[in-house]
Amino acid sequence: MDDTTPPAGIPADPAVVAAARETIEQAKGTVMLVYSVDADHAFAILRETSQALNIKLRAIAAAVVAELPETGGHEDLDTLRQGLDRVLFGTDAHTPTPESGMPGQ
Repeated sequence: MDDTTPPAGIPADPAVVAAARETIEQAKGTVMLVYSVDADHAFAILRETSQALNIKLRAIAAAVVAELPETGGHEDLDTLRQGLDRVLFGTDAHTPTPESGMPGQ
């Protein structure tokens, strides 16, 4: 079961599920771009952050998406990376790579 699957007995609202998945995919793409990781590693970063902070994956994804600059904004990749470092790792100095794995591993 992923974060967009409702608990047993609760009907899923297709619009809510679609919006949550869209946000998660956008966050995953952002993590892929900023940290130069593949899709599986990007999702692992989001999932591990969710578990470490005990916050729903969709909320972590929304926080990542909120760091994106407005369309036409002039933020550079380093500025975006600093924002994601704060959201995902609570620091301005962490840059995960496929070789380094997840924090704490």
